[in-house]
Amino acid sequence: MLTKPYVGVDWGTSRMRAMLIEDGSLGLDRDHVVTGEGIARLSRPIADVLLNAIQPWTDRLGKLDIVMAGMVGSNIGWRETPYVTCPTRLGDLADYAERFEQCGHKMAILPGLRCTNPMGQPDLMRGEELQMLGWLASHQDTSQEDRLFCLPGTHTKWCRMTDGRLETFDTSLTGELFALLKEHSILVSKDDVIFAKPFDQDSFNAGVDLIMSQPNALLHSLFSTRTRGLTDPDNAGDAPSYLSGLIIGSCVQNAFTLYGAPAAGVELVGDPSLCKKYAVAIDRLGQTSRTLDGMDAIHAGFLAL
Repeated sequence: MLTKPYVGVDWGTSRMRAMLIEDGSLGLDRDHVVTGEGIARLSRPIADVLLNAIQPWTDRLGKLDIVMAGMVGSNIGWRETPYVTCPTRLGDLADYAERFEQCGHKMAILPGLRCTNPMGQPDLMRGEELQMLGWLASHQDTSQEDRLFCLPGTHTKWCRMTDGRLETFDTSLTGELFALLKEHSILVSKDDVIFAKPFDQDSFNAGVDLIMSQPNALLHSLFSTRTRGLTDPDNAGDAPSYLSGLIIGSCVQNAFTLYGAPAAGVELVGDPSLCKKYAVAIDRLGQTSRTLDGMDAIHAGFLAL
């Protein structure tokens, strides 16, 4: 049992977000959030990084319970926690937590999840499960009978959940592939990387529409990112935005092939600006979606624990 106030920490590979959760806290207070380096970027002991980050809270409140999720529980993290095999109820995550004490603080690290994905391959997650638990806590009056989730990011997760039970999921390297092709291929000119233009919706839509018309041709369509700019530069639009449309459109299209078109729409959970791009692609593919801010979902997830 957590004692309020307590600290919830979402600690991934590239960043750490810690939030103070107090009595009566229904929504996330952004003033009660501190950020830091991710697990893969640390040059100091993990305990020192965390306790220094939350020191203003411990100076005021004393020893605090701390619960953590994400890559902090991986083999490159603080203490490795086991993977729980799906199907599993997200409300039971705390039963599998790794518990210990550090400098007088009671600590808990939540487990990761593993499954056999719709392609018959093993898949893993650490951290996204907390956001889906937060969605459940935030939508108690919504039918949870059969839901398809998309959590956009470097490694986008698509997840099938039924009655609060995570059935299966898969990982799409959408964000990582976009970054690699934009910065380390001939598809996007160096000027377009160095002097990046604002996101161009029309160029993004053109990429989505092409992949929608050719759903199995991502590898064949990618080179058009380059040729459009070389043959018709005045009408080519923004190459990175177009490339993003191709990749995100393919990600969405393939997810519908794997999971089927969701009757209740897609639940997007994550950074609102990135979720907006997925929402556009989902809409242009004839489906609906709604978005929950990832930070709000994390906060709701910690509250649900």
